Amino acid sequence: MININGKQIQLKSGLYKGEKLIELANLLDDERILLDLKNDVDVPITASDLIVIEGGEVFSVGTSDAPDNPNLVNSKRVTINGQVVEEVYCSKIEAKALKKYLFEDITDKVIYLELANAPDYLLKNEESIVLNESLKFLLVTKSSSEADIPDLEECSCSDQCPPKHQKYKIKVDKVKHTVESPRLTGREILELAGYDESRYLYQKFAGGERRQIELDEKVDFTEPGIERFHTMRCEHQEGLQEPRQQFQLSQDDAEFLDSLSLKWECVVEGNIKRVVIYGFKLPSGFNVTEVDVNMQISNSYPSSQIDMAYFYPAISRADGKGIRALCNDNFDGKVWQRWSRHRTPQNPWEPGVDCIATHVAYIESWFTQELNK
Repeated sequence: MININGKQIQLKSGLYKGEKLIELANLLDDERILLDLKNDVDVPITASDLIVIEGGEVFSVGTSDAPDNPNLVNSKRVTINGQVVEEVYCSKIEAKALKKYLFEDITDKVIYLELANAPDYLLKNEESIVLNESLKFLLVTKSSSEADIPDLEECSCSDQCPPKHQKYKIKVDKVKHTVESPRLTGREILELAGYDESRYLYQKFAGGERRQIELDEKVDFTEPGIERFHTMRCEHQEGLQEPRQQFQLSQDDAEFLDSLSLKWECVVEGNIKRVVIYGFKLPSGFNVTEVDVNMQISNSYPSSQIDMAYFYPAISRADGKGIRALCNDNFDGKVWQRWSRHRTPQNPWEPGVDCIATHVAYIESWFTQELNK
């Protein structure tokens, strides 16, 4: 809600051009609209000015001979790339002047106005914005060719802080994409990867940490530590928003699990490490269409084998025939069904070849073999 000449007007928060406020004010030929600043000068708003509406702004209408960009009585602070520039006395400032607070040569620099509820706005050099101390700007290097676009995964793997750039290459699941601005929302990243809101987005940092990105949350690609992103279908995350990562897997194992597009976790209970996969699909012929599966991971893995697997809920054949070599196992507050299936001398575990991916394929073969009995 804003106030124009004593009249309350509903206006959604965000970035506007002055022409919108002039339209709302219904000015006469010799009238101007002015932003009333408490304990400071009134600022005339011209049609080309940019102004961020946050709610509660008060405007007056009348004739005024004040300059278009009057100096302030009290200085403002401007935040650019996290740095606070003190004592800015102008009431409005052009983008090119903002850039020069951090760089003398601005020929290859672009500046964005950070917006929480909309895409960040790329300011043109001559555009003028009305200052307030809540505004934040991001000044980055303009991308001029494909070769100079930083790859976040490569930066992370080489332990380098990514340069502040206009464009970045990011990895979502197993595909590289180029983003066209230095900050995007989770929703925009999903759209870039060809997904809709039926998937969750997770961000992986250097060191293995994973964190869910909300749809309207902004991801700042200029921040260090971002490695890549992966997605999971929403229906497998009911009541389990944050995956537990209590031990770390190799990058190859993590990428394979991500490629399943299923929820997965690394859980330690009773000093036993387990990888848990949720919503694992079963072929037709069983009492259920999907189960959760966990497998125990020894401290010497991948040199030593993964053996057997554990399912919840319990699996049975739809035709009523029994399944042999089963027993119960308590884990994570549930009773899981253990399938005692072991490799043979003719099919041994091969370190350097076998891994979680090959064991999952091995598990899938059990179901086919069981239904063929």
